[in-house]
Amino acid sequence: MPGEQHSRVEGPSTSPYAPLEGRPRSLVTTSASVPEAVPRLRLVDRMSEAVERPLTLVTAPAGFGKTMLVDSWTELYPGPAVIKRVALDASGEQPVALLETMPDGPQRTPEAVDEQDVLVLVVDCGDHTMSEEFGQGLHRLIRCNAGRVRVVLVTRSDPPLPLHLYRLAGTIVEIRAAELAFTTDEAEALMSRHNLDLTAAELAELQDRTDGWPAGLMFAAMNLAGKVDPQRVIHEFRGDAGNVAAYLMTEVLDAQPPELRDFLLLTCVVDEIRPGLAHALTGRPCDLRSLQFLSHGNSFIRPVPGTADCYTYQSLFREFLRAQLIFERPDVVPALHRAAAAWFAKNGRPLTAIHHAIMAGDWRQAARYLVEDLNVCGLLAGRWRRQLSTMFVDFPDELDGAEAAVVRAAMALAALDVDRCTSELGQATDCLSHQAPARSQAAGLAITVLQAVCASLGEDTEAGLGATLGVEAALRAASPEPAMHSEPRLLVAGCKGRLLLQRGDFPAALAAFTDGNAIAEEAGAHETLADFLGMSALVEAVWGHLRRAEEVVAHSAALAEPTAQLPQSAIVAEAWVHLDRGDLAGAEQLVQRAARTAPTQHAHVLAVALTLVRARLLRASGDLDLAAAELRAASKIDGAQGGWFGQALIVDEAKLLVVRHRPQQAIAMIEQSEGREEYGSVLALQRAATEAGERVPAPPPPVSYRAVPLDTQVDGWLVQAAESIRTGNAGRGGLYLERALRLAAPEYLRRPFTEAPPSLRKLLQPTGELMRRHPWLRAPSATRGRDRPAGHGKESRNEPLGSASLTSKEHEVLEYLAELLTTEEIANSMYVSVNTVRSHVRSILRKLSASRRNEAVRRAWELGLLPSRPET
Repeated sequence: MPGEQHSRVEGPSTSPYAPLEGRPRSLVTTSASVPEAVPRLRLVDRMSEAVERPLTLVTAPAGFGKTMLVDSWTELYPGPAVIKRVALDASGEQPVALLETMPDGPQRTPEAVDEQDVLVLVVDCGDHTMSEEFGQGLHRLIRCNAGRVRVVLVTRSDPPLPLHLYRLAGTIVEIRAAELAFTTDEAEALMSRHNLDLTAAELAELQDRTDGWPAGLMFAAMNLAGKVDPQRVIHEFRGDAGNVAAYLMTEVLDAQPPELRDFLLLTCVVDEIRPGLAHALTGRPCDLRSLQFLSHGNSFIRPVPGTADCYTYQSLFREFLRAQLIFERPDVVPALHRAAAAWFAKNGRPLTAIHHAIMAGDWRQAARYLVEDLNVCGLLAGRWRRQLSTMFVDFPDELDGAEAAVVRAAMALAALDVDRCTSELGQATDCLSHQAPARSQAAGLAITVLQAVCASLGEDTEAGLGATLGVEAALRAASPEPAMHSEPRLLVAGCKGRLLLQRGDFPAALAAFTDGNAIAEEAGAHETLADFLGMSALVEAVWGHLRRAEEVVAHSAALAEPTAQLPQSAIVAEAWVHLDRGDLAGAEQLVQRAARTAPTQHAHVLAVALTLVRARLLRASGDLDLAAAELRAASKIDGAQGGWFGQALIVDEAKLLVVRHRPQQAIAMIEQSEGREEYGSVLALQRAATEAGERVPAPPPPVSYRAVPLDTQVDGWLVQAAESIRTGNAGRGGLYLERALRLAAPEYLRRPFTEAPPSLRKLLQPTGELMRRHPWLRAPSATRGRDRPAGHGKESRNEPLGSASLTSKEHEVLEYLAELLTTEEIANSMYVSVNTVRSHVRSILRKLSASRRNEAVRRAWELGLLPSRPET
């Protein structure tokens, strides 16, 4: 029974709640009538359920509609209890005598109730604090009447009742500010009553700004009345101006005791308050119980969900406090920010420490916080790149010291200004000799990382790769834990992958970007992850894995937020895929889109890749002179000399010279290049020699190993086919051509065939036998390509139904099945387990609606998923 549970009333205990002397008053002291009330039946129903318990506590600051809720419930309550209302007045005399007239239950009056009925006593405290005596009387009344008297207590702060005992006994229902706050639907209804038609996004922003505070929503509705731009009004709705500020000043701040008022102003500079942080800001001891006591029953100061000791101010209230602090005590604001910065730096929150140091105007300390733990690399990559770049946009050029020079170097590198970065790093190195070793260690490692990034952007690919591998080892030695130093690890992984791609080492480049993907995903750096996925897709596309590249681009696009832009790397990779598959219109749209996209640290290699795509598009359209000009211009880009991309520019220009009937110039260009021994260069040289009528050099052996791009492998077979036909061996030429077609079919690689020698293009006429047996060769129509929005979904192409349903690995297994390899032989060839192969086979059978392997292969031939059926 309730009476047995509540054996005594515990008096107040204020001494444990230092530094707040005495009981703080409610943070709102007067009620605000709310016109145009919105029916809130969910709360009325909640009240009806609550009064079945001995005690119902409705507590929240003014403006939350407590009294209005009780009024609505009283009007709608069907009984059978009798409702009696008592209001505390401003005289200071509280109606204790009323309670004493009911020691044994409801008294009989002319309106007396039957014995089975109960009395619901509604006590509305308004803006007054309940006395201890009155609280004891309420407690006795509840305890001695065994549920026949039920009390509804409406108050601004917790009353002097043993609430913990009521909670333990399950005899109390508490309706607090969080439950009284307006829901989004209720906020929409309130706006409608004021003839305001807001969008869902505007309502969500308004709800976020006010946290559902009914009075705040009313003030917002007043501001919105008659305005033509509600989005701007909502965005500018703040707590430090207008009616909201006046309300919070008179009804909240000015009503507080001096100690509490001082505490509120000194701690408002931070977004989250913790006991130790409050101590650092106020200079007075503050423990967790103090913050709990301060927040109890109050919605303007509340716990941060998911934390044990962290509290925060309601956003409008925090804005008001900060404005008032600047007005009353502007001289203490910098010191408060410096104290906050020191506390956050000491407690492992460097980003917040940097923010407060900048707010204090202490750029030197902000630079030091940024360089420590290698956070300076966050200006170039990582989860906080955009935020840090915004924070340091006004970093002074004249500030001296190693940390300041390192910060300016990183900012210069973010703008791809390698020369200034190198200069600033030199200054930083000179300054380090005058600093303590412990302090210079982080700065020294940061300098090493930035120097490696600068080297990776230079002309010497091998030197850049050596510097990158060296700093990778240094980072590993400095912190073996992968989770540590994620920003510099991301930088190094990006440089390493890009340099290996420039070198033409596609497997190693893909492995480097894959490692970077894992680091970015673990660190929550989604923007960097999307960029690295785009670079991975570019490696796959250049390598010739067009289907895999398409899948990775889709993954990168899925990571980008709806308002975020697809990274330039992913757009260039997608353009490469569309071009190689013959979707010229789609590739052109993507080239234009990539040119409008902001560059990243991979800008140089992406510029070269984009130029190759653009030049090949111009060649396909017949504008050979402009295509050659594009290639010559690209050769002057920093980092374009040497390596695979540099040689690709030379090979493409040599091919254009052959098409323009200048084979001698093509031969000289190839023979003078550093990569003249590469397979693609030898193939271009053979074409030029044939065109010039010179002795054709010995053909290189056809290659099929994985390190050579697929288009080069296909081109090797096409060159062999053309030479065989030229020498009169048409049969062998046909076999070579079939091999090229079979190699290109799984990826729908069409470009090498459109650029094939004239003798081969005659065999690839639209009405020819080869085209009939290889329908995938038909390129997408120009109209369909133009109509498809760039960068969305897969390209439009005239491909057989079902071709897109097979993954790249399934296509590979399908090819081996056509060669009649056993499961074990396929597993050995693919370096996978037998069970993995069996899984792929089952998937192939299911997707091709086949019951046996030979039936699946036959079905694949019919659909054009495999090259033509071999002759018997």
